[in-house]
Amino acid sequence: MAEDAQDTEQKIKNAARKVFLEQGYEGAKIRQIADEAGVNLAMVNYYFRSKELLFKSIYLDTFREFLGRMVMMLNEQTPLEVKIWKIIDRYTDFILDNPLLPMFVLAEQRQDGVPIFKELNVKGIVEGSFFRKQLLEEAEKGAIRTVEPLQVIITIMSSVIFPVIAKPIVSYVGALDDAGFRQFMETRKQIVPEMIMAYLRQT
Repeated sequence: MAEDAQDTEQKIKNAARKVFLEQGYEGAKIRQIADEAGVNLAMVNYYFRSKELLFKSIYLDTFREFLGRMVMMLNEQTPLEVKIWKIIDRYTDFILDNPLLPMFVLAEQRQDGVPIFKELNVKGIVEGSFFRKQLLEEAEKGAIRTVEPLQVIITIMSSVIFPVIAKPIVSYVGALDDAGFRQFMETRKQIVPEMIMAYLRQT
């Protein structure tokens, strides 16, 4: 019985993710989600009580999963340049697959410190990461310029997130359809690491 309940809950989450991605948060309706999941409206309300709670549940799970992968990348014993390329590649794919996540995080930041970041100890993960240590050590050796690691991390994040949030504008200006926008982001996977490394090497 517990297994059936878990299956139903996951089925609702999968359906909700599909509807949210297709319709956006505002456009998505609980009835659409119920129909997509093959359950009645009362079942969705029983498990999640509201559209907002269902949305949060999906993206909290998604963010936790991604953070686990990101921690592994930050702490890999790989050369700095390889790591930057890899982080941007994986982060771009993740944001393209979860374009509503940045808006979820922005909505959550209305509360002090962004609760999800506190709960998952994102500050501690970044400060204790091998990536941060690498940036400081490479600067000490004179291999790269001295830079606050947070500046590099924020540059990576913003370079990936902004085009996705601004997709309608980018697509309009560039006359891009969905496939064209995807290719645009694939090209950025090459450009952004090159720009970051060019800046870091200007010692």
